Amino acid sequence: MNPKYNESPFHYARRQTREVKAGDVGIGGNNPIRVQSMITANTRDTEASVAQIKALWEVGSEIVRVTVPSQADADNLPEIRKEMKRQKIQVPLVADIHFTPTVALKCVEWVEKVRINPGNFADKKKFDTFEYTDAEYNLELERIEEVFTPLVLRAKELGVSMRIGTNHGSLSDRIMNRYGDTPQGMVESALEFIRIAERNSYRDIVVSMKSSNPQTMVQAYRLLVSRFYELNMDYPLHLGVTEAGDGQDGRIKSSAGIGSLLEDGLGDTIRVSLTEDPIEEIPVAKRLVAKYNELFLKGQADKLKVNQNGNFLEFRDPFAYSRFYSKETSLSTLNLGDNSPVRVETSFILGTLPEDLLSLSATARKTFRDIEIIKFNVNSEWELLELIAVKKRGSIGFPISVRLGDDLLTNWESFVEEFFAFQKLILPVSYFENLRKLDLPELESFLDYLALYTKEGRSVELSFSEDNLNSVPLWLADIQKRNLKQVLFSLQTLSTVLYRKLAFLLKDVDFPILLAGEFTDFESALYDCSVHMGGLLLDGIGDVLRIDFAKPLDVSDSAAHLSFHLAYDILQATRLRLSKTEYISCPSCGRTMFDLQTTTAKIKAKTGHLRGVKIAVMGCIVNGPGEMADADFGYVGAGVGKVHLYKGKEIVLKGVSETEADSKLIDLIKENGMWIEPET
Repeated sequence: MNPKYNESPFHYARRQTREVKAGDVGIGGNNPIRVQSMITANTRDTEASVAQIKALWEVGSEIVRVTVPSQADADNLPEIRKEMKRQKIQVPLVADIHFTPTVALKCVEWVEKVRINPGNFADKKKFDTFEYTDAEYNLELERIEEVFTPLVLRAKELGVSMRIGTNHGSLSDRIMNRYGDTPQGMVESALEFIRIAERNSYRDIVVSMKSSNPQTMVQAYRLLVSRFYELNMDYPLHLGVTEAGDGQDGRIKSSAGIGSLLEDGLGDTIRVSLTEDPIEEIPVAKRLVAKYNELFLKGQADKLKVNQNGNFLEFRDPFAYSRFYSKETSLSTLNLGDNSPVRVETSFILGTLPEDLLSLSATARKTFRDIEIIKFNVNSEWELLELIAVKKRGSIGFPISVRLGDDLLTNWESFVEEFFAFQKLILPVSYFENLRKLDLPELESFLDYLALYTKEGRSVELSFSEDNLNSVPLWLADIQKRNLKQVLFSLQTLSTVLYRKLAFLLKDVDFPILLAGEFTDFESALYDCSVHMGGLLLDGIGDVLRIDFAKPLDVSDSAAHLSFHLAYDILQATRLRLSKTEYISCPSCGRTMFDLQTTTAKIKAKTGHLRGVKIAVMGCIVNGPGEMADADFGYVGAGVGKVHLYKGKEIVLKGVSETEADSKLIDLIKENGMWIEPET
């Protein structure tokens, strides 16, 4: 397997692809990263479908997808096109096809692009176990080629492009039995169809590898591109986390998966799948691609290629999750690194400190459940003494991390005893680099002091900037000389490529890495932390998260409250720590048999207190049983007003009336011993 999956892990450069057209909209090549969405209206309802298409087009969806589950839906596409023409709606349409090759042949006459799912286009999905011999496997491929080729030839004749869209949740039984429910299976499923298309000299293809689990999704896309490099294929990529959910959780999960791949330079069009009105997806998608389109369109990406890797080489397996190892480090009674979960450090401003955090840790945990480490910026002697006084009053029952300002560092010898009151000192390396350049003895004296400080549950965090990152080896030499054990490393800039460089520099040692970012507004924090912290966590990098705000954001919702919950939500999205109920819910489409938004909200209201329980709410059976493979329970549309209930992959109740399905779901959770009563 080719370990290469992008131009470089250590600087941004967008992967060059061929251009594929959906009507007049170019995907890949020298085009910006396109944003798109999908209507939820019934395709047989012309008025509703066109209204949603128009609404999406007007808010900036450059491509719009419609589901076409039956011949009757396909038969209505001419009416939709006629009404679009009358209203002068000029946006390419994509027909979404599952199970029905004959319907695809009808659709290709009326759309600019067809999406087919190789897992069910001409293959079986019955969750059967059957061992295929090579001969039997090849016979199945011949049958698939016979079914798929007419669509390829007609699309080629009409100039219609195609997305070969593999979904983790709908791999065929044939692929599952040969490769398992794996990213490799997803990739091979797509390649089989690409090879058929290429044998017919058809290459107007975009490829996707979607999953509801961002970790699986990222691994699958990287593995696909590594195979593309091997096979000299340059097809554009459509990125998406399917069944991401709604609200903040859906945005975080989508940003972690899509954003980490955009950071890799991968992706030519994206769709953010939210269990909300489709128009809500477009602002999120635009936010995610804005930075990368700006780099690409201004030519800065090419300039960045000049910034060669130097001595930075690939140091991890990008196709499988493995946590970047760090030895156990302690902050008082709290351990981090090694086998401990990724920790959360929450920043407070002295003036906004709750009255009694010690009491909070034992009782009122709704606001700051699972608080672990508290951090303060201390810039003056007054703030230092005030914080010590607060601690002595017994109102802080957690390890305290203190970032020392330059004034205190300049006079550090006056406060050596006071610093011992805290479990972690955060030291900006830039201050000490000036001492190093001037060859002043103060640096050696301070390092000797740290050897005394880092004992009995105390640690030091060295915070580097981009400008002094290359001094990490010098600091490692200083640390080794004094046999310092309790040291963490962080950066002052939240950047995927810079943290990868830091991890590379630390690859031969085992010190924990703290992922840190400071923001002025919550929206920036949500997206930037989801992309960078989320992506790094998916790569196994990071032992502690810290999200700072420069000042309190709102009198009714403190910065500490927001950063605390955002950090835990990112850990939830990356499946590293489940601190609340995990929902897997699809974005709805014309196949959905019930109001997905209302139903999801209703189920959340009744089950949102079940910490760590995973519940899937799926509109239909296309991806439902597969995408919810790691869910504990599933609620899947089975027909008009009817729902199947699952325990894991197994259907336990069929055809339950929608009016009682939520109650039956709760009964099922209770029967399996995973129900707890909500707190009053």
